[in-house]
Amino acid sequence: MFTGRRVSAWHNPNGNKQNGMSELQEEYEILISGYLDGELTPEDAQRLEAMLASSAACRREFDAMKQLVTGTDAALRIDEPPDEVWDEFVDGVYNQLERKTGWVIFCLGVVALAIYGTVLYFSEPWASALTKFFIGVPVVGLAVLFVSVLRHRLHVIKTDRYTKEVHR
Repeated sequence: MFTGRRVSAWHNPNGNKQNGMSELQEEYEILISGYLDGELTPEDAQRLEAMLASSAACRREFDAMKQLVTGTDAALRIDEPPDEVWDEFVDGVYNQLERKTGWVIFCLGVVALAIYGTVLYFSEPWASALTKFFIGVPVVGLAVLFVSVLRHRLHVIKTDRYTKEVHR
């Protein structure tokens, strides 16, 4: 329920009602609101229409409230996007979900393969220590490079204002 001061054609700037017709004026304000919202019974609508025809103050109040409702409706109107837009949106969501799921499964597989390879590398006597050293150094270098690039990309994503998506 609205508890603030209402501005209408029947009120003066101090919020006091004019002409001593406060209950009648309040009733017509309620009728006007109901009329503009399409909520009045036919009898109440006829009673209001008769009052609008006979009272200039009531007509001013009606015009002011109608202008407010029309402006509010126009400002809050949202056009429903076409079905093609919704279809593209849903397809985009599913594509992103599928790709992210695919990347997670791929990364889990790579980690499992790396763990298995590391266990075999250290447990199997298939090569000399020097051969294992020459195989291990590039792998460690690749791992350090990967971590470095990953840290840099995460830092850039947090701080670069141009990588954020633009929503139109």
